[in-house]
Amino acid sequence: MLSTLRCTAFFAVILAFAYAASASAKSSTVVYDSFSSSGADYNTKWGAPYGPGEGTTSFAGNKFNVTATPFTTGYDYSVFDHLKYIRISNAAFPVPKAGAVTFESDIQAATPGTVDGLTQQGVYGPSGTWTDPNLKPVGFTDYSAPVFEGQQAGAVMNMIDFCTGQLFDWFISGHYAFALIERLPTNVTGNTSNPNCPGATYVGPSKMYTQIIKNVPVAAGVPHHVAITFSRSGGPEANVVYALDGKDFAKVEHVGIPVDKQGGVKFTGTYPSLGPGERLGEQINAVAIGHGLFSLIDAFPYQHPDASALDVSIPVGTGNPADAGKARLFGQGADASFDNFVVTTKN
Repeated sequence: MLSTLRCTAFFAVILAFAYAASASAKSSTVVYDSFSSSGADYNTKWGAPYGPGEGTTSFAGNKFNVTATPFTTGYDYSVFDHLKYIRISNAAFPVPKAGAVTFESDIQAATPGTVDGLTQQGVYGPSGTWTDPNLKPVGFTDYSAPVFEGQQAGAVMNMIDFCTGQLFDWFISGHYAFALIERLPTNVTGNTSNPNCPGATYVGPSKMYTQIIKNVPVAAGVPHHVAITFSRSGGPEANVVYALDGKDFAKVEHVGIPVDKQGGVKFTGTYPSLGPGERLGEQINAVAIGHGLFSLIDAFPYQHPDASALDVSIPVGTGNPADAGKARLFGQGADASFDNFVVTTKN
């Protein structure tokens, strides 16, 4: 998500390590990582296409633990601010033409420094328009929006197809969980210039979207079992089901069509899409699994060059808690543990 070149090179690695599976293969379950080796093979299984990220890591308790309290890196540009720490599987998992792929894991998270009921401020303008949290520039239209706890800081499991940019996420914070569905634009994925993505089409404002489906409180200080199941039936239609602690949580039909364009489908309202999207059931052929720490406090479409009228600038800040609501860094951070990454493929 940080650079087209890194994404292109990374996906080549993903394909090189792809699991050999055919559309006719029987259902199978793979424990991709349970950290039983205390992290000895972590870098073999997980790639860092966007750099080392921030935080301190360990494998205490035969889990992967990462702590960044508070976050110290931030950018007022595109999606650069979102990733604090991320690793992506060095294996892609083929999606049967008629079947499903499920990713599961256990996530425990604490997110100190987050603020209940926070409203994020900004100004409409290019990156760098507002730099000092205490000195808002004049002559610009104000932006403001409420942000969930998990948007301020969250531990995340991802399911992603880099060739279409389609992404499904679980966000777990100290007291909440939410499911997110997103299609990343071409200027982030570089899909149309990736030789491993033959036939990939340009994704711009009419097809890209980021939407939080549902946000609920969860018990603090305990692991939560999350799952994402992507299914298709051989045509343009596909759906995704999110499960939390063993129970179905949310389902989205017509993957590729923004939730707010489907009519009558509930979502949180964060964020409205810019176009109709497209059905992607026939285009998503392999998915990778990721995990990490995220922050998502800015305004979609994240300073996309084809939607510059909607650019929102928010100061990076210095981590001062007094800047909450006026900066990207205000002392928030995440302390997370991940375990039991399991992949199930069904025809």
